[in-house]
Amino acid sequence: MSEKQGESVGNGDLHEHIRAYQELVGSDIHFAFQTIMDSAALDVVAFEALVRGIRGEPAATVISRIHHDQRFAFDQACRIRAIEAASRNELDADLHLNCSDVKPANVELVCTVILHMARRYDIDPDRIVLELANLDTLGSRGQLEEISSGINDAGLRTLADNFGRRNADLRPVALFRPEQLKLDRHLVQAIDQNPPHQAIVHACSRLCRELGIRLIAAGVETIEEFQWLQDAGIERFQGYFFSHPGLDDENI
Repeated sequence: MSEKQGESVGNGDLHEHIRAYQELVGSDIHFAFQTIMDSAALDVVAFEALVRGIRGEPAATVISRIHHDQRFAFDQACRIRAIEAASRNELDADLHLNCSDVKPANVELVCTVILHMARRYDIDPDRIVLELANLDTLGSRGQLEEISSGINDAGLRTLADNFGRRNADLRPVALFRPEQLKLDRHLVQAIDQNPPHQAIVHACSRLCRELGIRLIAAGVETIEEFQWLQDAGIERFQGYFFSHPGLDDENI
């Protein structure tokens, strides 16, 4: 199905398209789930679904096998499979789904498929958080607003992913106003020893406080990183310091 056909898809067509997405990946992908911790509540508050190959290959290896023209369909298939796996594993916290190819032309279709699968597996849409990679690549102010409105109107939630991987531009964050923002591991790594990165995190934290955006630090691997970030006011964390991704029970 074309990215632009979301408005006209009926239930019958939707089932056909979901089947086509599934057939694209067949049995070649599995999922691991990594926890997101709230240090104040001392509890797991979310799981991020991470695509893996059938032999445990990382996401980059799996994606490298997908032709560019099939990336959107692959992205859709991954979200479908992730929702199925989350239901099978009876995950009882928020579910974070990656969106690497969302744009105004396809945002309605993305949301339609997610909502259909959420209903099928009795998952509250309010528990689903879409992790959008690199806001600065999503387009103009108007395009950012269109994507944000489409997701919010569907009752889903948003997270700006990979902040600090490519650059640390806060303007797209201020325009898009996601519910959450995730600091990339390249920014977090050894942050207790990196004053320039510390300054970036402090500036980001100030903006997020003013806009009501919750910060998550990803890639936390040491007690020193965790303590510095916690002292900086961050309460939610993801990384090997807390847990390694756990494979879907079906594949263990």
